[in-house]
Amino acid sequence: MAIISFGEALIDLLPSDTNPSHCIKCAGGAPANVAVGVAKLGQKSVFIGTLSTDAMGQLLRSELEGVDVDLVFSPVSENSTALVLVSLDNSGERSFQFYRHNTADLDFTAESLTAYPFTSGDIIHLCSNTSTLPANHNATLLGLMAIQKTGALISLDVNLRENLWPVEQVQYLPERVGDLMILADILKFSKEEYAHLETVIPNFTTIINDSVANGAVILITDGANPITVINKSVNDLHITPYMPQKVVDTTGAGDGFISGFLSYCTMHDISSTQSFDADTLIKAVKFASQIGAKTCEKKGAFNALPHLNEL
Repeated sequence: MAIISFGEALIDLLPSDTNPSHCIKCAGGAPANVAVGVAKLGQKSVFIGTLSTDAMGQLLRSELEGVDVDLVFSPVSENSTALVLVSLDNSGERSFQFYRHNTADLDFTAESLTAYPFTSGDIIHLCSNTSTLPANHNATLLGLMAIQKTGALISLDVNLRENLWPVEQVQYLPERVGDLMILADILKFSKEEYAHLETVIPNFTTIINDSVANGAVILITDGANPITVINKSVNDLHITPYMPQKVVDTTGAGDGFISGFLSYCTMHDISSTQSFDADTLIKAVKFASQIGAKTCEKKGAFNALPHLNEL
């Protein structure tokens, strides 16, 4: 069983501890974070995302390979690496400014996804940021529909970043996110994302209800507040999350959470959402929340994601 993360790998520019006006380079990108989180938890991790040949792309490749993420199915592009300027407030909460125009991470096709030999038991994980342009969204959908036929599970962390979408494309965000939700077996939202999408996607409730009826697992995180879990085997289960000893940087906390949840699935040979009962869901979510909490205790994402022996 492998966990295949698909999407963007980019460079986060974070303020330096010694001089906030200076930036330090940190490898990141939500799907790449998940790939690293899975690998550091000792699971088979594959990343499918186009990497640039530029210096930043080489840094990403080195960081990913350094924790044994398989990059065999990651294409190469001459386009530059996307950059994100990350600002932190006094509590470690983030705001983002993206530099992502004709970048390497957008240089993919449906065939990029389906190059990996998916089988039943594998999990493909993605976020909504592969759908910011029409051609990329269509390629993502075609790839996912082909993967779905193999019996692999589809995991979606909505991970809304509206300022990453081109101005003329933001109007299509609700429709495209809805398209992805329909295909997903595991859906993760923050509480704010769930509430927002509920108001902008006309058939949101229908999609959620149909997904649950078909066995999907819905995970809704809310910072330090209880995590909501919805599935056929439970009805609005609320689980108290682990707390970090000290919050340094919340970058990658959600990615840590979902990497923990998916890793729990592969650790326990859960190849179908039908395998989840209430007890299994509670254990999986508690494990996932521990990974998310530990991620908050260090700056950055790749570096902050914990190994098993750190738990």
